Amino acid sequence: MPATYHLRLYFYLQIPKVKIMRKLCLVVVCAALLACYIPAQALDNPDSAVESSPSQTETSGQSNSEVDSTGGTEQEVFKNNRSRSKRPRIGLALGGGGSRGAAHVGVLKVLAEENIPIDMIAGTSIGSVVGGFYAAGKPLDEIAEIFLKNKFTKEFTPMPALRIATEPAELMLRLVGYKPYDGLYYGWKFRKFVSKQLDNKQIEQLSIPYAAVVTDVVTGKSRRLTSGDMALAMQASTAVPGLKKPVQIGEKLYCDGGLINNVPVNHVREMGADFVIAVDIDEKLKEEPLTKFKGLGSMARQALRIQLATLDELSDEKADFYIHPDTTGINLVSFKKSDGAHGIKAGEIAARRAIPEIKKKLEALGIRTEQPSTLSSTTTPK
Repeated sequence: MPATYHLRLYFYLQIPKVKIMRKLCLVVVCAALLACYIPAQALDNPDSAVESSPSQTETSGQSNSEVDSTGGTEQEVFKNNRSRSKRPRIGLALGGGGSRGAAHVGVLKVLAEENIPIDMIAGTSIGSVVGGFYAAGKPLDEIAEIFLKNKFTKEFTPMPALRIATEPAELMLRLVGYKPYDGLYYGWKFRKFVSKQLDNKQIEQLSIPYAAVVTDVVTGKSRRLTSGDMALAMQASTAVPGLKKPVQIGEKLYCDGGLINNVPVNHVREMGADFVIAVDIDEKLKEEPLTKFKGLGSMARQALRIQLATLDELSDEKADFYIHPDTTGINLVSFKKSDGAHGIKAGEIAARRAIPEIKKKLEALGIRTEQPSTLSSTTTPK
């Protein structure tokens, strides 16, 4: 069984134990009240259960354009895309990894400081979020703040202890005909957060071609969303099986792209990149004492590491250059504010070590980086 299916158990184990014990009585009382008065899905809905927006339904009316990872038959449209540059085009493949996504911010900061141009971005899961924010023109300092203040975890998994406590209520509702897609969270709150941060931008409005990588739940194929609502695309790309409910767009059902394509090098290549820089933010496998796997949930965590490391290795081999920050110790769903700074620093260190070789390879392609960059940590993409 793929390790991803252990994500719900893994998530349970990340909730600070002290907080659960301190608030257990309150949680039980709240759970009882919620079970009596509101449906379980309202926990993840930022609006009221009665006055929910038509856009916040399982079947979205939005038409995000989907492209198969093998090129497909559908045409990608970037209405505001720049005309093809005479120089080779540089693409960025940002991998998934939850709270470790802070490392992407560190990498982007260094690439900007070193005048490395980015012509297109494809991201999986948290990579789709960081990459999308950057492509939408959000300053890197502001993206960093999201991780430094732990806003990502708070919006991605709101009220975790309460949500877990009310799961039995949803199971009871299923007995009377309420049958939503499987998963703890819908992701509506996270989607609303993204929409607000990006002023409800559409992918077609971006000056940098962008794709959110998802997995087609029915066919099992890796696909990329290249048009439509950015927040909806990110919601689908981050829909971790078991933790988040899959996202239905039209007649298609999508979940986290990292299920089969965690570092989307092939998608960036198919978007037209001549040189692909891949960023892998997963923990590296390392020697561990056997006693470490006696702890509760230790095998679920290790199974995830093994699965992701195997997938990432296949993608890394296809990249022209890959950067692998040391994110050891940062959980996929982290409740520690310090992990934000840890991740950003890890990204910066790994990127600075990679810069000499990246520049060497780019110069061999005729790309020089001495001129001041149009991208910086405090300016928006042009």
